[in-house]
Amino acid sequence: MLRLAVVLLLLAAPTWAGAAQDSIAAARDLYTTADYREALAMLTRLRPAATAPPEVRAIDQYRAFALFALGQAAEAERVVEGIASIDPTWTLPAGEAPPRIEALFAQARERALPSVLRQRLAAARALYSEKRYDAAAEAFTGLLLLLEDPTLARAAGADLPSMTALATGFRDLSLAADEQARAAAAREASAAATTPPSTPLAAATPPEGVPAVPPATGSSTDQTAAPAGTSDPPAASSADPAATAATDIVPPIAIAQVIPRATELTVPVGASQTILLDIIIDETGHVERAEIRRSVNRLYEVQLVAATRGWRYTPATKAGRPVKYQRTLEVTLNPR
Repeated sequence: MLRLAVVLLLLAAPTWAGAAQDSIAAARDLYTTADYREALAMLTRLRPAATAPPEVRAIDQYRAFALFALGQAAEAERVVEGIASIDPTWTLPAGEAPPRIEALFAQARERALPSVLRQRLAAARALYSEKRYDAAAEAFTGLLLLLEDPTLARAAGADLPSMTALATGFRDLSLAADEQARAAAAREASAAATTPPSTPLAAATPPEGVPAVPPATGSSTDQTAAPAGTSDPPAASSADPAATAATDIVPPIAIAQVIPRATELTVPVGASQTILLDIIIDETGHVERAEIRRSVNRLYEVQLVAATRGWRYTPATKAGRPVKYQRTLEVTLNPR
């Protein structure tokens, strides 16, 4: 009986070892050695457990490579369309694949982009129809930011003017409807309240979240954005050199950080107002999360949070390795 158990364990061991070796790096090595079928099989096993967008993109990128190499172009193009749906602005880094595969990948992405843009518009309109005005405003603003990208504007083709006009009109309608709904809810709550009202949203300070990286004293980075409505780029204050050296953390540097302009609905009356925006920049330089810490103008803040989806940075590093990083920005709205 004992001998039988030992034999069964020995037979199972290769299966365990093979499962333990599944990784993106291992699949990449298989692809590099032209073992496309085994690379595809390994990536297919990895895909269901992937949740983070960078991980999903890395797996799907090599899935598409393997499918193209195996002559399964239609399936490869569907995978590329999925990548474009996650992040339409992402492009394949040079040298990631042989020139022929790079060309096929780029052509598939180019064909997919018009459909992706139409899907984004349809999804935003569905949110508006469901009266989810806050989410709709964010979705329409995100689409408008995408249409400002020259590559995506070309992908929209003849639909660009109508798509831009629709997104702009529905965004403004969503912002106004969301503000009206909030005002009505506030009036109802005030009328029904039997206790003193709580602190207004603009004055409330939510509890601090867990920092993206363990900061040392004085090492947090504040960045002050240019006032909305001006064309001056944001000016960043540098982190404390001593604190950076103490933690071996190099803060991220902004590559693309466009602050949306204030509209007639969002320009403040009276004195200037400053919003505090917390963002977490992931290991790839994308904004993983954006939250308003100090709220002063809900209409504008919806646009501001949506704009962070298009921001790009050089990743922060700790001991030379990319890490997540939390940064707070000040965005000041000035009266006209």
